[in-house]
Amino acid sequence: MLPSRTVFRSVFSQYQRTHTHRLFFSTNLQRCQHTQASSQDNKSPLEQWRDQISRKKIIEKDVITASQFNLMGNTMNDPIYRNQRLPSTGTELPPAWHLAYFPPRVTEQELSPDGFEQDWKPPAPFHHRMWAGGELEWNPENPLRVGDEARMESTIRDIQFRPAGRRGDSVFIWVDKKISNDKGWVMTESRCWVYVQGTDGHKKEDSSSSNKKEEEVIKPKQPTVLKELPKADFSLDLTPSPILLFRFSALTFNSHLIHYDNIYSTTVEGHRGCLVHGPMSFMLMINELNKHLKTKDDTHYIKSLSYRCRSPLVVNEPIQVQGKAKSDVPGHYDVWVADQNGNMAVKGSAIVGRIGG
Repeated sequence: MLPSRTVFRSVFSQYQRTHTHRLFFSTNLQRCQHTQASSQDNKSPLEQWRDQISRKKIIEKDVITASQFNLMGNTMNDPIYRNQRLPSTGTELPPAWHLAYFPPRVTEQELSPDGFEQDWKPPAPFHHRMWAGGELEWNPENPLRVGDEARMESTIRDIQFRPAGRRGDSVFIWVDKKISNDKGWVMTESRCWVYVQGTDGHKKEDSSSSNKKEEEVIKPKQPTVLKELPKADFSLDLTPSPILLFRFSALTFNSHLIHYDNIYSTTVEGHRGCLVHGPMSFMLMINELNKHLKTKDDTHYIKSLSYRCRSPLVVNEPIQVQGKAKSDVPGHYDVWVADQNGNMAVKGSAIVGRIGG
């Protein structure tokens, strides 16, 4: 779960008093005075990285092609754009289908040891990455369309430190990705990653690694059953298969081992199996909410959606993609993805508008 800004301030204040040699804080917080770090040379590697990464900007370009559009339709089993049905030039890209574009264009040698791109990665010991959540807001008057030449600008929104979690200290990083076409702003997708400390399995083998005790190997965390889910207005039952995970990884050029290497995912990172992609959960929620809205009134559209990944979803385990209108707040929906035990593994909130209203 993502730490709130209020919680973070409290946690950081306590951490700073006891760990002044590892000073670190949110980029959105007022900079603290620290007499031992008056110059760049005296700052810790983590502080130096924060200062550098906060100024970083990445600009990428892509063309909204019919082929990628169709491949996403086949991957997600869309009722219209699947099999050989390629969209014509000018066809509007459905919400969140931009995930099929702007792939990480890096060689294998530039990736982390476990396969993810390192554009925003903190220095050691934060070796492992997980998708923690995100937001999406877009312009209904200027959607991406097949044939568009699009531009994406990525910058840091916030950096937060969270000490002493289940996997030790962690760093939460928010990156804003602003996408535009020749008509101007299209959407802003914000992604939140959490970087955690490496495990023994991540380190290169040495003379002592062969003597590693059995209890040092991370054991998969077993799921717990929570209270019953709320009654939903719409629901999709789905069991993510290895093929679905592979296709989504290939389409988005995602080479992170946790999504397709079962041995790595279970023995190194301690999961029950390969993990469903965070952006896949995000896309499933938007797809199902969008279908629900269009069956009621074609003038309804999704203004924005924010979500948090609360617990992992695992391959070959059934999930439910669901949502419900909030009776007390018109135009607002709760959306979620539940795991096989009824846990709300991904929880989101959407704002819905009406064209011309």
